[in-house]
Amino acid sequence: MQVNSRLAKAVRFALVGGAATAALSSPVVLAADAESADKVERIQVTGSRIKRTDMETATPVTVLSADDMAKQGFTNIQDALQSLTSTTGAMTTQSVHGFTPAASSISLRNAGANRTLTLIDGKRLNQYPKPAGGTDNFVDTANLPMEAVARIEVLQSGGSAIYGADAIGGVINIILKKDFDGAALKYRHGDTTNGGGMNDRIAFSIGSSSDKGNVSTFIEYTNNEVLRATDRENFGLDTDKVPHSEFSQYSSYGARIAGASKGASGARALTAEECTAGGFFWDAARSICGYDRSKQRDLEPESYRFISTTNFNYELADDITFLGRLDFAQAKSTTNIEPMAINDYDIKVAGNDVTVSGAGGLSKTFNDKSTALGGDFANATDGDYYYVRRLHEFGNRTGETNTRNYFFTAGLEGTIADEYNWDASVNYGRTNVDVYRGGYATIAGMFDYITAGDNGNSLLENMSSADVEEASYTPFEQAQSTQKNIQANITGLAFELPAGDAMFAFGAEYTEQDYQTDSDSESKKGNILTTGGSSGKGKRDFWATYAELSMPVLDQLTIDVALRYDEYSDVGGNLSPQLTVEYRPLDELLVRGSISSVFRAPDMHRVYGDPTQGFTQVIDFKQCAAMGGTPGEANSNPTINEVCNELHIDITTGANKDLEAETGYTANIGAVWGGDSLNASVDLWEWKLDDMVSDISASKAAREYDLYEDMITRDADGTITHVNSVAQNLAYQQVRGLDVTAGYGWDLDAIGEFKLNFNGTYILMSEGQLDPTAEIDDDIYNGGLPQYRANLVLGYFLEDFEATLGAYHTARMHGTAYKSFAEGGEGEESDYEVASLTKWNLTAGYNFTDNIKVSTGLINMFDAGPNFDPTNTSWPHYPRSVYNARGQEWFIEGEVKF
Repeated sequence: MQVNSRLAKAVRFALVGGAATAALSSPVVLAADAESADKVERIQVTGSRIKRTDMETATPVTVLSADDMAKQGFTNIQDALQSLTSTTGAMTTQSVHGFTPAASSISLRNAGANRTLTLIDGKRLNQYPKPAGGTDNFVDTANLPMEAVARIEVLQSGGSAIYGADAIGGVINIILKKDFDGAALKYRHGDTTNGGGMNDRIAFSIGSSSDKGNVSTFIEYTNNEVLRATDRENFGLDTDKVPHSEFSQYSSYGARIAGASKGASGARALTAEECTAGGFFWDAARSICGYDRSKQRDLEPESYRFISTTNFNYELADDITFLGRLDFAQAKSTTNIEPMAINDYDIKVAGNDVTVSGAGGLSKTFNDKSTALGGDFANATDGDYYYVRRLHEFGNRTGETNTRNYFFTAGLEGTIADEYNWDASVNYGRTNVDVYRGGYATIAGMFDYITAGDNGNSLLENMSSADVEEASYTPFEQAQSTQKNIQANITGLAFELPAGDAMFAFGAEYTEQDYQTDSDSESKKGNILTTGGSSGKGKRDFWATYAELSMPVLDQLTIDVALRYDEYSDVGGNLSPQLTVEYRPLDELLVRGSISSVFRAPDMHRVYGDPTQGFTQVIDFKQCAAMGGTPGEANSNPTINEVCNELHIDITTGANKDLEAETGYTANIGAVWGGDSLNASVDLWEWKLDDMVSDISASKAAREYDLYEDMITRDADGTITHVNSVAQNLAYQQVRGLDVTAGYGWDLDAIGEFKLNFNGTYILMSEGQLDPTAEIDDDIYNGGLPQYRANLVLGYFLEDFEATLGAYHTARMHGTAYKSFAEGGEGEESDYEVASLTKWNLTAGYNFTDNIKVSTGLINMFDAGPNFDPTNTSWPHYPRSVYNARGQEWFIEGEVKF
């Protein structure tokens, strides 16, 4: 089909120049013929406030239509966003051990989820009140509606001059359907071929239109079955030891006594028979009483989600329309992980005395070591000891997260003198999160059990159900965040130039944000074994005003300038300018470039949050070397093995009220070609931020101990017991990359129509500096970042039949601890790398009538992945921000329209 209008060609440029998948859609004509080309309706494109006739702008925009997402078999918006080649990492519900196992987010351009702005119809969304990792605020993409979406526009460049803070890695703008008429019912059932992870989604859409307006409601319900570690052979079925990772080991936290001081020996050790009789696992390779966690771990949690979205618009007068939206979402997620593993109680043997000590000054001394604590230390030499114990009697540690999300917007829009478009709106969002956990005990409760009576109790013996109940504790957390916003905008003709009309946009907005998160009192004090609490409360408000001017200085050359000023109540003001250039030497060719100042106010939890107590597992590189061990390698000495593989420590992350805003720039230069059959684009981009807010992870501090020794607390023998990390403005982060897209279509008449599209992103550089005196970190070398991703999608259309074959490739990359292993170990570089992976998806659909359609698909056809990280000693030994363990999946979907 020949597309004649200027706008239609511009839209085609946009879909190909920015999108990997839009070429699958059938051609769309947005204006009937060339005669109406100069009268087409102006539209607003993500990345600009100006309504214009050309959809393609100087900043690259990826467009994913609802049709594109359905054709590629994506279950939800998170899946679609993760497929983008510009996505360098994602937080998903796989993070069952984390602070936010019920939420999802993505990171564009390696900027982080908290530096990726998410909008619906150009309006900011409320932030999730529980910060990722206990530190970073983000927008939860799991609660965004799938069925109500018309398309997703992803600005792959910074947008602070247009949208304000957070728009550094990019902007995700979800455009909803506005004029749905009728009713539709859709049901989808999917399952994995290896078992576990079954999912169902039912969606109902209803809308009604009149000559004055439209009201549409979209309701969907999804249910996801748990995916357990035992559902996947790669995780051993009946073993905690992942066979594909040489660093995978059974947990040494079964039941044993370790000597905390040199020369301490003679404490009781369980035999293999006693170990297995107690419900533990005898690790013959290391001759210790360990534990097999596999049957008690989830790879993905059980969850359900209900989402409702209602859009309305009504024409009050010829030039004024009242419009708005009401959203409600409710979700529940249930996680399961293995029982608590503790080493929290110190035992000191001195002569005939045995003294038990715990956190908070707890202490009790027994005067006969032959009977104290079940006689475990009857033959022990003087020294310091501690129990290493998996408290399996308490059952799994469970977490139930309940989320409720509300959003309301109402406003007016209209035109003045047919030349100016204006809009104004009030917006309100709120998110509530309640978390209830089980399988925990208080430090004092377990201390009371160990020291009960005249002689106390041995932790090498199982606890009774009555004792478990006495020591048990149920932690909980409640969090809430709200956002109130007022905004207004006007756009239209500024003045006339010989080459065309200069267009402008001007607007202002005011926003109030607040959040509070509060744990139970014992968790906040750090009095619960193996878990901590996160609390904080804060409020900020900010106002902004902006202006944008687009000037066609020549027939082929357009220059766009924008300026925005934001004033925050807690971090002050910031001015963000932007300059973009569009040059069209040919009708089919667009050469574009942009440079923009960007900034970001620090996360509210990093400013107002209370210290967050937590627990983690690290390798103590310094102590491991001092004891003659090798990081990641098994050792017959239990203490050395623990220090070199599975040292459980306390961590604290803290806020900093003196944090400053991050500031920097983004830039891109590229070209777009849009022909009748061949479409292609190439863009070179870069972003840099100074004074980035972050903290040093416990694993990094333990690995690079020379730099971060001041954060580390060690015991008398030099072993790490605690890492304290406080948010701070560090030095800088800079990322540079290249985007390439190409699309080609074949119309073979009676045989059908083929559309092939390629999209790729190559990271040329990603580096940063934690402080001005530190060594510059190369993220690609250090590990955990795929250097390139590429998608190849083939669509076939024949009358009422359509099929799509997609290949999604992730490059080989260095393992997450590559630097430490490659520089301190032996072997080839490839021994510390994560292999590349290509997933193939095949979907097909058939329209039986105009109102009935059936689709089916096979996702991950060849059951690829996850690819294991040979440097990751922590379960599940693969990068969960890049891969998942679902394996091959199938689905069938039916839709009926009324």
